[in-house]
Amino acid sequence: MTAETSQTLDRGLRVLKLLADTDHGLTVTELAAKLGVNRTVVYRLLATLEQHSLVRRDLGGRARVGLGVLGLAHQVHPLLREAALPALRSLAEDIGATAHLTLVDGTEALAVAVVEPTWTDYHVAYRTGFRHPLDRGAAGRAILAGRGMQPTADGSSWERFAEDGLAQQAAPGEQGGPGAQAVRILEAAVADGRPPADGAQPGDGTDHAIGEGGGLSRLRYVITSGELEAGASGAAAPLLGVPGVEGSVGVVMLADSVPERVGARVVEAALEVADALR
Repeated sequence: MTAETSQTLDRGLRVLKLLADTDHGLTVTELAAKLGVNRTVVYRLLATLEQHSLVRRDLGGRARVGLGVLGLAHQVHPLLREAALPALRSLAEDIGATAHLTLVDGTEALAVAVVEPTWTDYHVAYRTGFRHPLDRGAAGRAILAGRGMQPTADGSSWERFAEDGLAQQAAPGEQGGPGAQAVRILEAAVADGRPPADGAQPGDGTDHAIGEGGGLSRLRYVITSGELEAGASGAAAPLLGVPGVEGSVGVVMLADSVPERVGARVVEAALEVADALR
């Protein structure tokens, strides 16, 4: 039996989704056309949403998402943190570095979950709530790299929108180090269960493969050195395939170089967190 629903609430939520999908706002006429209702209904919906600060109208009369949605969004962080903690804890203990889940907050990257390793003599003290620009640091840069990814036609893996020259393949054992580039965007080959492409084998010495058997999806991760703190390096991979969530999973360590296996391990953790959030 289909549960009874509220048509008015459904329309109000559809208004919010429509406004969230546009950068320039929508007029009453445009909203009415998209919803398939008359303008009077839209006026009432907007007036109600405005009372709760969920919608605002600019000087030109176009409706936009209001600041009230930020309060709702921040209440989601504890849920995301709880879901991500097992994968982050495993990552921190495995690598021996501070692991974090970072989400987009406007033009900044915001750390919403942090786990420190228990067995190391020293590690980076990275706190929940730490912010930095999206274009600085591995966490933010991984999110930007993830914006260049899309699911394949059959939905079984991920691919780049287009070859953009950003990805660089690391030679074994050369992921960072004194004198290395401050920022490197690399790829890890992930075993995804599809039939392998001709000549492609996990762990062939070129790609850092995760899992055993199947075909390979090439997923990006980012390595940075000294961008946010001198003497510290980071590696992060974007979260992919989680509706409404844009973020990354990564580690930060007190080192001039990032060990070879860290990139693939970070990608694996990002996939685990994405699965937990779906």
